[in-house]
Amino acid sequence: MMRRFRLFLLWVLTTGMFVPAVAQTSDSVDVLDYDLTLDLSQGAPFNGVARLTMKLLRPCATIGLDLIGTADSVTVAGSPVEEPDLQSLPVAGMAVGEVFEVAVWYHSPGHVERSGWGGFHFDNTMSYNLGVAFGGNPHVYGRSMFPCRDNFTDKATYTLRLKCKTNWTAECGGICQSRDTNDEGCECSVWRIAQPTPTYLVSVSQANFRRIETAVTALYGTYPVTLGYTNQNTSSVRNAFRQLDSVVPMYERCFGPYRWGRIGYIATKQGSMEHVNNIALYRDFMGSMEVRAQSTIAHELGHAWFGNLVTCSTEGDMWFNEGGASFTAEVARESTSGREASNDYYQQNLEQVMRTTHLTDGGYYALSGMPHSITYGSTTYDKGALVWHSLRGWLGEGRFYAAMTQLMADKAFGTVDAAEVRDSLSRYTGEELTDFFRFHVFSPGHVGYYVDLLPDEGAVAVRAYYIGTDSVLNRHRVPLTLVTWDGQRHKATAEFEGQEAVIACSEFGIQGSEVRDCWLDPDCELSDAATNAEFSIGGTQELSGESAHVHLKADGMGEQAHLFVEHHWGDPRGLAEVPGVKRASKRFWVVHSDHYTHPGLQVQLRYTRANYSSATYANLDKSFYWLGATLDSMVVMYRMNSRSPWEAVSHQRSGNENEGFFMVDNAMPGEYALAVVDTVQVGMESGERREGTLDLFPNPLRGDEELTLEVPTEEPFTVTIFDAAGRRMWQKTNCRTGEKCSPKLAKGTYLVRIENNFLSLQSNLIKL
Repeated sequence: MMRRFRLFLLWVLTTGMFVPAVAQTSDSVDVLDYDLTLDLSQGAPFNGVARLTMKLLRPCATIGLDLIGTADSVTVAGSPVEEPDLQSLPVAGMAVGEVFEVAVWYHSPGHVERSGWGGFHFDNTMSYNLGVAFGGNPHVYGRSMFPCRDNFTDKATYTLRLKCKTNWTAECGGICQSRDTNDEGCECSVWRIAQPTPTYLVSVSQANFRRIETAVTALYGTYPVTLGYTNQNTSSVRNAFRQLDSVVPMYERCFGPYRWGRIGYIATKQGSMEHVNNIALYRDFMGSMEVRAQSTIAHELGHAWFGNLVTCSTEGDMWFNEGGASFTAEVARESTSGREASNDYYQQNLEQVMRTTHLTDGGYYALSGMPHSITYGSTTYDKGALVWHSLRGWLGEGRFYAAMTQLMADKAFGTVDAAEVRDSLSRYTGEELTDFFRFHVFSPGHVGYYVDLLPDEGAVAVRAYYIGTDSVLNRHRVPLTLVTWDGQRHKATAEFEGQEAVIACSEFGIQGSEVRDCWLDPDCELSDAATNAEFSIGGTQELSGESAHVHLKADGMGEQAHLFVEHHWGDPRGLAEVPGVKRASKRFWVVHSDHYTHPGLQVQLRYTRANYSSATYANLDKSFYWLGATLDSMVVMYRMNSRSPWEAVSHQRSGNENEGFFMVDNAMPGEYALAVVDTVQVGMESGERREGTLDLFPNPLRGDEELTLEVPTEEPFTVTIFDAAGRRMWQKTNCRTGEKCSPKLAKGTYLVRIENNFLSLQSNLIKL
């Protein structure tokens, strides 16, 4: 279902009108087929006749049906029921396994839930139903249109017989069997859904429809496509649905054959809903090429596998339906625009989940066992999509899609819960997924990773951190990219048990001395707590990495530089313990580059006041920078790596107290974070670092001469010497000004860097 209205209407889940369904015993009776006759020629209220072919599954005296309306008369197995009560229909004396018919003549008001979403909508331009009620309990809402067993598990086939208003035509679920016009000028049509389908996915509609009839050829067949609309531009509608030519084959390649025979969409005023063969689509999206419109078209079609073909057993596992369909929108993006575009789409979702989902849903929740009140919240849709994405990365694309195709085949037209999904995928792939599902599906929160290159050890250290959960992931599979000194990239996977590991680069097939840098998951394989951006920049230009909350501005840069920026949604390690830091942000950046220094490059880091709801990225700094706080004591903190001390760095600001950027000139690779500090204690005034000069002598340095450093501070500092390629050649900690050093260096030109919590200086050194 459509995101826009889902989020807008979340308040209804606790305040809206609930129309209770009968307390059903799910194994008492099975509906095999519905034959529905609906007279919509007069609008609402409408009259209907429902004939239900049913099979008794266990001995019982009565069975119940759900209906928002009035039963005028009822027969059970051909016998009239006196003063019929649909919640208590007599079946005493019937044998287990007996097939019988219940016929109900009824009228219904055309009920719509209080939220204005689910139900049967009637107005002067069209009539249509939406089969889910955000405020309903259960959320399935077939009962707003016909008497039924209204749940996720009782699937049946359907015949729909519709009488429309004069000059209107019908679009319904299933395949049209016939269309005729009676003497009153009303169209009478018959439709057949031959596949077992739950009640909430059955739909009817009528309007003065304009139609586009076309077809899509995919891997397993050619499928008719019907687009029903009223006031949209025909060429725009055609253009908006061109993506089906690539999306449907992609879905079949990933999830198996399309099982429904026909693809249909109708434009509605209220919103979008995945009805079988007759998807309701918010009319503003019907002819739109905007990303959210295209993703909604893809999302609703993705339900043909996630939800329609295989359905969650209960609403507590709605992540299977809605998270799965949200993931298919990412897959669709790949089919139309390539993997880079789909990764951008994925990162936008990850950014939103990390920043806002726990706020909009009122906390961190496990996907399985979701409370009724937030069944259709962001956790279900958006975090659900992230878990499917992560499962693909965990298993590898080939194994994942092969397993999903098998799951869709084995469970076709049935239902599943999270444990069945776990066990099925484990069986298909031979991969034990218990720990993955325990953490990602059955527990709340997120996992992130600190990654450190240890050049002296020729190794990579990886440590897990957690957000919004007391649970831990015991088995880890972390995608890395090792970058060598000649700029080559080598993909690697850090696999370990426990919470941290140090892995020799040689285990990845590369010598540690060859490795210059290590990036966390640049190909977006794993839904960890980090968003990223990659840049090639030089000359004079500006580039944005929105999901990483970083902008770059080059002004007269000479040589082109390549940067990879990780934005972590976790605590900057050790920053809160730095003397003078009063409050550290709950996020930090790691900047990687093929250059050690970047003259002419400005790195801009985004901030947002927590209570400023109009911000582009509201709540970005909710736990850090709130209403009443001031920017005067907020600074940018920097360190080269986890073994270096944090220091406040010179910066400027753009924007205002509500939102803007901290801007660092001539930025260097390393870790950056925002902090509220005691500016006197850290030696800063509004983020301005003390300036000074670094004197080296003798310079040039000859033979075995000792090097003397004159530094404008009485505090100890670290001296690091880099060669022209940016490789660290020598380092010494706890040095003092005037101290003599004896670095062992070959002939060449070097960069000497001095740093502590108060200053950062550098100068060139020549060794003859």
